[in-house]
Amino acid sequence: MKKILSLLIFLLISTNVFASSCPLLMKEIDKLIEESKALSKEQLEEIKQLRIQGEEAHKSGDHKESEALLKQALDLLDN
Repeated sequence: MKKILSLLIFLLISTNVFASSCPLLMKEIDKLIEESKALSKEQLEEIKQLRIQGEEAHKSGDHKESEALLKQALDLLDN
C-alpha cells in the first residue's frame, strides 16, 4: 500500500512540475517577441500561433504538447 501511495504522490508532483514550466516558457516567448526587431511578419505570425497553441494545450492539460509547441516557438526566436 505504501508503494502505491508513494507512486501516486510522485505522479502528482511530476505533473505539477511540467505544468508550471509552460507559463515560464510563455513569458520567455513574450519577452523575446517584444525585444526582437529582426523578425519578419511571417516569422512573427508563426511564433505567435505556436505560442497560442501551446497555451491552449496547457489549459486543456496536455502539458507535454504545450511544452513541445512552446519550445518550437523559442527555437524560431533563437534563429
